[in-house]
Amino acid sequence: MDSYISDELLIETNHEVLRHLENCIDCRGELADRRNLKLRIRQTVKRAAELQLDPVFAKRVATGLRDMALRPSFWDAAVGGNSLFNSRAMAFSFASIIFLVLGGIVWLDLPNSPSKSQEAKNPQTNTNPTSNSSESEIAYAVRVSWNDMTSQAIGDHKNCAVEFHLTEEPISLDEASVSHGAFNKDLDKTVVAALKKVFRGNTPDGIELLEAHSCLYDGRRFAHIVVRHNGRVVSLLITDTDLPSDNDDIQSARFDDANAAGFHVGHHAVFVVSQLPEAENALLARTIAPAIRLHAEKVGA
Repeated sequence: MDSYISDELLIETNHEVLRHLENCIDCRGELADRRNLKLRIRQTVKRAAELQLDPVFAKRVATGLRDMALRPSFWDAAVGGNSLFNSRAMAFSFASIIFLVLGGIVWLDLPNSPSKSQEAKNPQTNTNPTSNSSESEIAYAVRVSWNDMTSQAIGDHKNCAVEFHLTEEPISLDEASVSHGAFNKDLDKTVVAALKKVFRGNTPDGIELLEAHSCLYDGRRFAHIVVRHNGRVVSLLITDTDLPSDNDDIQSARFDDANAAGFHVGHHAVFVVSQLPEAENALLARTIAPAIRLHAEKVGA
């Protein structure tokens, strides 16, 4: 049971466990008790005072990430005005570059440079791509945060759409539009209409709406739309985020036995999660992306 709860079993073994649980009320009760215990332990540790993130530090990091994303490049800053200062700055910059290049040529020509010989002996000394670039470190931090959010989306799919194990009762999208932002209003209609334009009717590859609500998983709130496609349950999950985004590409990932395809829309992260093949799951994400962006523009989110 503990291995099943922790998603450590093979898919075939999971199916055997599910078949048994369908006919064994005692095991279902035991499973629910163990799952609740594990969840309470996790929440207790997560809420422990000594593990709480300093809100001042968190705000500073978020502000820094936003500033870095909006900061003009060196070239834009250098040529962005017509002032004499900019002209002098450009002249000084080019003179400095020429000086550094000439100095580098002289250094490379030195036969006994200790740094050069040391580098030749240890070509793999610096293997951390972020060690010399603050921008790379920020990009790495953003990627880690995005992966964590993707993992939460997959967890919500499993615990809400598949197994119905949530600690808090979901609310309707209409209720969420009042308490958690107008973006939630009619979101299910937008998504289903976009999907049905591509996957029509009740054909085997059609779209069937199963559920639409706003739910809380692992401390994060998601607008959660559940559909059935090709016989599989598919979750479309949207959550708020302040992570910067450089592009609108679909980002695919796989955790355990589920595929996730995510993308940014303004201050929202959108995920499609299912056990469909990766390409088919990503196709669903690409299908709804334009409609979600249009929906966000309409409500100003």
